[in-house]
Amino acid sequence: MTEQTERTGAGELPEIALPSGARMRTASRQADVRQILTDPRFSRDLRRASGTRMVSGEDVSDDADSLLNMDAPRHTKLRRIVAGAFAPRRIEAWRPRVTEITGELAAEMAAAGAPADLVAAFAFLLPVRVICELLGVPEDDRERFRGWAEAALTMADADADRRVRARTEFRAYLAGLLDARRRAPGTALVDDLLSARDGADALTEKELVSLLGNLITAGHETTANLIATGVFTLLTEDLYAGLAAGATAAGDAFLAPERLFEELLRHDTPAQYGMPRVALEDVELPSGPVRRGETVLPLLARANRDAAVYADPDRFDPHRETAPHLTFGHGAHFCLGAGLARLEVRTALTVLLTRFPGLALAVPAGEVSWRSNTLVTGPHALPVRW
Repeated sequence: MTEQTERTGAGELPEIALPSGARMRTASRQADVRQILTDPRFSRDLRRASGTRMVSGEDVSDDADSLLNMDAPRHTKLRRIVAGAFAPRRIEAWRPRVTEITGELAAEMAAAGAPADLVAAFAFLLPVRVICELLGVPEDDRERFRGWAEAALTMADADADRRVRARTEFRAYLAGLLDARRRAPGTALVDDLLSARDGADALTEKELVSLLGNLITAGHETTANLIATGVFTLLTEDLYAGLAAGATAAGDAFLAPERLFEELLRHDTPAQYGMPRVALEDVELPSGPVRRGETVLPLLARANRDAAVYADPDRFDPHRETAPHLTFGHGAHFCLGAGLARLEVRTALTVLLTRFPGLALAVPAGEVSWRSNTLVTGPHALPVRW
């Protein structure tokens, strides 16, 4: 997508040309984005007011049973049903296993020897192994998940047929998984979701399938790219070696400094934009008006580099005073798995710094290839040595 000249009267809400051929307003100031993500006059149900579509054919906005696309009160009810499965105490209970899986992957990467692709050997495998184990999904299917997820997240208009095929295959797979777990229940997260209720309310089959698909897709794509991009930043900012020395000295007590960790989340936002919202009535944003029926795309990564909120916003500052960022969204649609993602990324950095203190890029930084035309960005591969 390419940004176009701002139209007359649009203030700071310029239009962009979309792969579908349509045009959409955008918001990049943090004040505008926060209001869009919280104001009930903006709807995620693009069908509700004929909202502009980003791509031709089906995309993630077409799933009427997805939490991503619901407004209150239905969204509120369903979110309440599943929220307990992602409560802080549950996530904390997963810490030992997440740490164990991370250590196993680091050992496998070390045994295979340098150079290695940190994305394929570590960053991608960690969240996939974790989410598969938590959900009770066979890890052997992880490459299928990756293909399905990449198809779902692509914004290339030429991939319309691929998105439809992937969605159909993925849903059939998940329906089979749910059926199997009903016949032979266990103690995984999928079993919690099957039994989750709020009074007489429970998730329908379609809602369960959609939720599982979202968890698997977001549960590895976002986290994998946060890990890979975060390591790239630490290496190119000449911060990795110093952190590794501190990690070696501290041993098991090491924890990445809070400010540095939050700065990584802000600076290296993997989701370049949030889901578009359609205005149900005229709305006045800080940067200008949005008319009823217009669709607005909140640019999360740019909002995380808003000069009105962050001094020298494009600079990575490991000592930056904590400021709120939008990496996991905001408001009612704040990422359900944010706590798990934080746990995984922080654990990944801790293990890498202690296990590979001499980690370095195996190619010049300029030769690292980055993903484009997708909802989530990050390096295709990150060649490293140690």
